[in-house]
Amino acid sequence: MTAPGQAPPKGTNGGKAPVAPPRPYPFPVGVYESGTQDYDNSAVQLATPLQMPIWNISPTGWLRGLWFDFAMTTAGNAATVVFNADPIAGGFSGVQKVTLFDLGGEVVVTLTGYEWLIVNKFGGYFEVGDPRADITFAQTAGVAAGLGGSFHHLLYLPFEVVARDALGVVQNESKPGWKVELWMDSSAQTYTTPPTALGTMRVRGFPDSYTEPATAAPNGRPFAQTPPLPGSLQYWKSENQTLPAGNAKFDLSNGVGFPIRNIIYYGRDAANSTRATADGNWPDPATLLLGNVNYFTRSKNLWISKMSRAYALSSVGATVPAVDTPQGRETGVYPVWFTQDLTGQPGNELRFRYLDTQVNSLIRLTGTFGAATTLFALTNWLATPSKSRYALISGSGV
Repeated sequence: MTAPGQAPPKGTNGGKAPVAPPRPYPFPVGVYESGTQDYDNSAVQLATPLQMPIWNISPTGWLRGLWFDFAMTTAGNAATVVFNADPIAGGFSGVQKVTLFDLGGEVVVTLTGYEWLIVNKFGGYFEVGDPRADITFAQTAGVAAGLGGSFHHLLYLPFEVVARDALGVVQNESKPGWKVELWMDSSAQTYTTPPTALGTMRVRGFPDSYTEPATAAPNGRPFAQTPPLPGSLQYWKSENQTLPAGNAKFDLSNGVGFPIRNIIYYGRDAANSTRATADGNWPDPATLLLGNVNYFTRSKNLWISKMSRAYALSSVGATVPAVDTPQGRETGVYPVWFTQDLTGQPGNELRFRYLDTQVNSLIRLTGTFGAATTLFALTNWLATPSKSRYALISGSGV
């Protein structure tokens, strides 16, 4: 107690309970988005794969993802150029593979050109994720005034998982730091009939970043200095197994033991490596087992229908897009997504539905295949400091 007329001692708040400091604003409130070109290299395509110069990413603050701008330019072509529709789609086979390395040199993402396309399309990062539906997408076949074989498209490598609170962005303040290895594929993988003279592919890279946060707002309320669960990192990796005709099973390896965000299954005919014939041999129905739980048993048409409604692959009253075209479905590709919480659109997520796995969890796709099939699984998972799905939910503000 303080005697009447006597000022209370400093720091006692007049005998009242201490006032808690204001809760910081979420991380995205105190930052700006930023982006500038950080990579620009060109090379003539060859008959064999060619490694492009390594992209050592410059320090930018906090890294959300990486944009890649691909432009293949031919000149004086006299051939009737035909793009290779399969095993991968046209100009997207300009990339044989892309590999992202973290600060310690560990592989975080490794994808083929086609896998990169379907990660953009089905990963839940954009309202329109299909790179073919981008208004800058172009692909010139035939002769076309000597430009046959030219193409342009953009692809994105994501770090940020949820834009609402910036979960997954990584600190990018040192050099050497994050780096990307990129290989241009052979002309035979890009074209069935190549241009007279092979073109030059230019690749430009743009980090998509947040600036360092300010300390506090004018009202004195502080800004969070890090995103939720700093140190969290999302991975994309592919695995495959050749399955015999008839009843067969595929057990997932990648990502098991972590919260899984997406699994994208796709098939290639084991005899000719194409998706086109593998699609007809897909199990109908197919079953996905999560341990002893039957997550689903669904017909092929039901799987395609659920995919088309979630990813807006066709519009009401419009002509259904052909497979392997802008906003059409992909031949032989069957995603499983755990990213629908707020709306029916994948990517509008609160992290409530991520697949919780332990190191010994069984994730098995099974069914009857019409012919021998090489089945691929692209797995997207999150590594958090605690490896806990429930930490992700806590970090969502619940």
